[in-house]
Amino acid sequence: MNINGSAFKILQLLYENKNDKTLAEMLLESKSRTTGKRKDLFVRSSTISAGTYTSISKNKYISKELFARINADIGGLRKYGEIFECDGIKFTASQIPKIDGTNLKEVKAEGNVMNFGLNNYFKYISSDGKEHLLYTSQLGGVSSINTEDLRGEPYDETLNRYAEFWKYMISEDPVYIGLSFTDEQIKTYLKEAGVKPGFVTVKMGEKEATQFYSNGTSGVINSKERYDIMYNTLTCSGGLLSSYTPGDVFTINDKEYVLSDSHTLNIPYGEDIYNIKNPSNYYYGRRLD
Repeated sequence: MNINGSAFKILQLLYENKNDKTLAEMLLESKSRTTGKRKDLFVRSSTISAGTYTSISKNKYISKELFARINADIGGLRKYGEIFECDGIKFTASQIPKIDGTNLKEVKAEGNVMNFGLNNYFKYISSDGKEHLLYTSQLGGVSSINTEDLRGEPYDETLNRYAEFWKYMISEDPVYIGLSFTDEQIKTYLKEAGVKPGFVTVKMGEKEATQFYSNGTSGVINSKERYDIMYNTLTCSGGLLSSYTPGDVFTINDKEYVLSDSHTLNIPYGEDIYNIKNPSNYYYGRRLD
């Protein structure tokens, strides 16, 4: 998926024929705000006088530059009652254009690499066919779109679960992903994205992490670092297999490997070492016969 320049193209589409409405007309068309869970994007103030509001533009949407700045999580956004302020520019929720998801693309894996890009607008289509619009920023990672939140879009549980999943996937150690998602849920997200078992790399701008997707019994997702430690133990040190006898046969990912005299296994790097079956005549490392 080519994401370069996608944010600029989307902003161009957003601002076509948008500036011919008055503020009164836009206020009448604006949606009622909800009180669900929403990102807290601004600093509130209760000490601003009515005179502060005089510089609000009354006949056009906010600029493309301000729109992009808000979504990039650069900061400096404040709210006074129903008025927002950013970079000295004051505006209302009705002056924020709604994003049309028609031209947005989904992020899918290519070569087991999920590249979300940076400052990139995209969509996730859930199993019920509903579209959920998202954005990637340097600070927030994958999340809902700030301007959509400010417009008063309802809290989207499906969107936020999706964003939470991929934030775990780009963490240095995703060991806690199993506390928030079942194995089946993890596999569903990966399958939807086109990710296959094995190493999977997730990218968001300059940030990158590689995990191992396993069909074994030690968790669906393990960090590359944890994989490398276990791989070296099985293939180099032999300490983990010291209680077994050379010649014993282990089954890894439905393939048989014979234990060497040095108590190691000759396993190709990248094999699903978490999907391992010990010799049948052993019980917790102790020989039965």
